[in-house]
Formats: sequence, C-alpha cells, structure tokens
Amino acid sequence: MNRRRFIELSALGTTSAALAGCLGRQETEPSEENDTDESAGEEDDDNSDSDPEPEPEGGDGEPFYHYDLDVRDERENGQPVWIDHNERVYGRDDLSVVVSDDWWKTTEELYTFEDEDGRVENVVVPDSGEIIVAVGGQEYDDGGRVYRLTDDHTDHELLYQFDYGRVSNSLNHVTYEDIVLLACYELSDYEEGLHGNEVILSTDGGKSFKKILEPEVNSTEAANNHIHDVEWDPYAERIWVAMGDHGNSQLFWSDDVGESWETVDERGAITMVTQVAAFKDCVTLGSDGSPEGILRWERDGPDDVPEQASDFERVHVQIKTDPDDDTMGMYARRRWHIRENLEEGRELCLMPFGYSPMNDTAEDSVLLASVDGDEWYELHRTETREILLTNVMGPLSMDGECRMLLSDSNQGEGYQIEGTVPQFWD
Repeated sequence: MNRRRFIELSALGTTSAALAGCLGRQETEPSEENDTDESAGEEDDDNSDSDPEPEPEGGDGEPFYHYDLDVRDERENGQPVWIDHNERVYGRDDLSVVVSDDWWKTTEELYTFEDEDGRVENVVVPDSGEIIVAVGGQEYDDGGRVYRLTDDHTDHELLYQFDYGRVSNSLNHVTYEDIVLLACYELSDYEEGLHGNEVILSTDGGKSFKKILEPEVNSTEAANNHIHDVEWDPYAERIWVAMGDHGNSQLFWSDDVGESWETVDERGAITMVTQVAAFKDCVTLGSDGSPEGILRWERDGPDDVPEQASDFERVHVQIKTDPDDDTMGMYARRRWHIRENLEEGRELCLMPFGYSPMNDTAEDSVLLASVDGDEWYELHRTETREILLTNVMGPLSMDGECRMLLSDSNQGEGYQIEGTVPQFWD
C-alpha cells in the first residue's frame, strides 16, 4: 500500500491535542462541539432494513453534510503531531519528543533536546522509519533546525538549519515513500531581509536534505513572503509549492525534483492558499480567507499543467457560513492524504479549516473529506473558540476501522476524542 502523510504548519504558540471520533451517519447538520449525547451515533432500532439511508445535504458548491464528530474527553499529554504506519503517535512537549502506542491515551518520553534553545515544533516519521524532529520557534532569533534521531534514540544529528523561520505542525510538510518535503514559515521582516521561504527535500527517507527553492520578494506591500504548503504529487511525480501572501502569492511546481520550477501565473494572481492536495484527476487548494473552501483544477492526465490562476475554480466547494456573519476568517490547515492504488485513484484526503486567531470574532473549525477532490463532505464542525482544529492524523487505510486523530495544536487546553472516519465512499 502506498501511504501518504501530511502535516501542516502553524505560526502560533502553545498547543494541545484532540482525538477525534465519528458517530456515524446523521440526518442533520453537525451539532455543536460540546454536545456529548451518547445516543448520537446509535442506530434507530425502529428503522427496518428496507428504509433507505437519507441522502446527505449539500452539492452545488457546498460540501455534503452527513456526519458528526463528538467531543468525549479531555487530556493533557503534550501535543500529538504525527502517526506512523505502525499506529505509533508522536508528539511534542516543550523540548521533548513523546510517543503513544494507544492513540494518545498514555504517552512516554522518547527523547529530549537538553542543550537546545526553543522547543520541538514538529515530528515527521516517513516510511523509512527515520524520526525527523524540527526544533525552533517564532520567538527565537536563529532559524529552525531539522534533526534526525539516531537509531537507538540516544542522540541526534543536525541535517539542516533554515536561515529564518521554522517547520511547524500544521503546514509545510509531506512524506511519500522515500520523499520528504519540508518548508519553513515565519512572519517576514522586510527591513532585515528575513523571510520564511526555504523549501528542502529528502529523497532518501529523511537521512539527508537539500534546499530546492527560495523565492525572492515580489512585493513589500504584502504582509509576508513565506511558504504556505508543499505537496508531492505521485501521479505526476511533481512537487507543488504554495507561496503567500497576496502580492507575493504564487503556485510553483517542479517535474524534476526541484532542479527547475514553473509558475501558474504572475506573482499575486492566485488567491492565498495554505493547502495543496493532488488527486488522480485534479489538484485542489485549501483557501486562506473568504470565501472559505476548496479551489479545484481538473487535469487531463498527469502531465497536464495549469496555465493561469483562473484554471482553479474558485470556490469549487464553499464552506457554509453563518447567514448573519460571513466573516468566518478560516484557513486550511494540515491535511492527511492516503493513496492505496494510484492506477485506480483509490485515495482519501481529510482537510481541516481552522479559524484565524487574528480575527477576534471567528470561532468555527471544520473538517472536510473527499475521495476524488470533487465532492467534499463536512465531517465535523466546532462552533466554539475553545477548540481550534489545526491538523488531522489517520486513518492509515480506507479499509477496516478507519481510525483518526484530530489535533487542536494551538490552544493551552485540548480535547481528545476517539473515533473513525465513516466510509462515505461506499
């Protein structure tokens, strides 16, 4: 099975975690996050087998509303950021890497960076089993560092140091087989010429990295010149890179593993996006701003390329907003994408949209899911500022239990909820 794992990037401070659970198919739209009705996922014994399952609401530019996730418990075991193909969950707690073999019910310390400044920002474990740890933080002057833990987990090796910025847990990283892509992120300091705009690549499963892209500033009128997301597209063997902000925005791609680059249009022509997800028949972008939702470009085969920003339909699927307030201030965060058969395009992508803390009134977070990049299902919606969905881990397969873990990685207290992704593709 070809496995695909993502972690997105976030520029925010202390974090906490949430296990996410799904309570099965619902006839109504998702309830509020703190509704813990135990009967929400139970089948109605009065329904006969002949009763048809209700069709999900949605379509015509809106996601389908069919499912509901429910907060069950609260724990504080550090913040989970990654899950490997053995269902071991990796997390961060200050300068320590912590692990869990029971889906974050209990954790133990794996390694601590005793002599480092900053904190563990992210942990990435590709199929090679190498444990890649990003250390840094926005409050530290030196650039973030990328380390590999030794096989016996008693020491670490520096693989790369960014000039400025850091790898976070909610954007800018992806693995596929032996490919590992990481990028840094930080608010730009134009006066000092400092920008979180480096992309690095490993083709040996995380044993070594090299820089492949560092876009120059196009506009100092834009808030930032930094990387928003990286993607490995196995259908085209292509690297995609999303850049922000505004006048510096761009979508880059490379068909020769970073040796040369093409762009979709002039800088600033494409809207700001913070997630790129490549499907067999299309490439989708998660938006960074209003209207919140999914942009989509339908491609004619793996060698096809977009010619202009308008090739991406905006917005292909728009997240439903409060009819009395359309300023939700969401942006797409760390997606999770598994691919089980490239020829058939059997794949599943989960993409959270979390509110922007810079918007004082924003409070919604939403989890979308798709198996083709065309139709998207809203699996969960929070309607409280207490929970900010920033990444999702799992499932590892589209068969079986389809267990997953949602993480609130930006708040001081977190919610952990066990559950599964409903098989809406059957």
